[in-house]
Amino acid sequence: MSEVDGALLRTVLFAPANHQRRVERLGDFDADAVVLDLEDAVANAEKVPARDAIPSALARYAGPLRCVRVNGLATGLLFGDLNAVTGPNLDMVVVPKIESSAELGFVDAHLERLEAERGLEPGAIRLLPIVETARGILRMEDIAASAGERVMTFLFGTGDYTVDLGIEPTPGAEELVYPRTRLVLCCRAYGFAPPVDGPFFTDLEDEEAFVADSRRSRSLGFHGRLVLHPRQVAWANRAYSILEPEELRTVEEVVEAFEAAEREGLASIRVGSRFVDYPIYQLARRRLDRYRAYRRDEKGGRDG
Repeated sequence: MSEVDGALLRTVLFAPANHQRRVERLGDFDADAVVLDLEDAVANAEKVPARDAIPSALARYAGPLRCVRVNGLATGLLFGDLNAVTGPNLDMVVVPKIESSAELGFVDAHLERLEAERGLEPGAIRLLPIVETARGILRMEDIAASAGERVMTFLFGTGDYTVDLGIEPTPGAEELVYPRTRLVLCCRAYGFAPPVDGPFFTDLEDEEAFVADSRRSRSLGFHGRLVLHPRQVAWANRAYSILEPEELRTVEEVVEAFEAAEREGLASIRVGSRFVDYPIYQLARRRLDRYRAYRRDEKGGRDG
């Protein structure tokens, strides 16, 4: 398993590739992944010139996964973007507006050629496709079923999705329950890591609303989200990792009791009033590991 496969994706922080100050500071905010954006955040006239600074910018980041969002296939810029940014410091390509498995196949094949030409390990550069249209959500099962090993997981593009459907976002995000759930189900059914949720647009300064929406997202099976502002990184890292005191006690009891029982040859036990077997234990173990990783980060123990 590669380093990318085991990485947390609680926070994916974007910056426009043509904004020098934001690019320089992008790695300073403890996001799990940073993305230099060549797509929506860059004006059309600047998209091609913005490619030039990306290789050197990627080389300066230490710690987070280093990613670039390229332009979609329909723009005619996709393959030029890939040619410009593919190199040893690129961990992942974020591919927007995916609506078919064929689109991912084109990207995969082009990256395979570039890796061979540039002496990179085959499959070293992973993909994070964005599903953000009605057509993409409806076809999500086919897309996930046909996606190759280069795909780490999928990202939900909430903004483009609501525009595509003509939806006005609501505080409770009821309009997003179906696409969010469908994306999670398809990712998990076909063996991908939990997906990454889209950004919270309503108010960049409203921490309470951001955390509430992130907890809703987490309850549906997302393990992180795209963030639009550095201040949201800490909010999201906490929202997707934290366990309240009672939750922490419960998962610690489950993990400790089950692991002790397993050493004695048992894999079906009672912990308090709960029945615990391997699935219950594995869920508790994952929750505890994510919480402990968050606490290490909080205390300044982040690797890199």
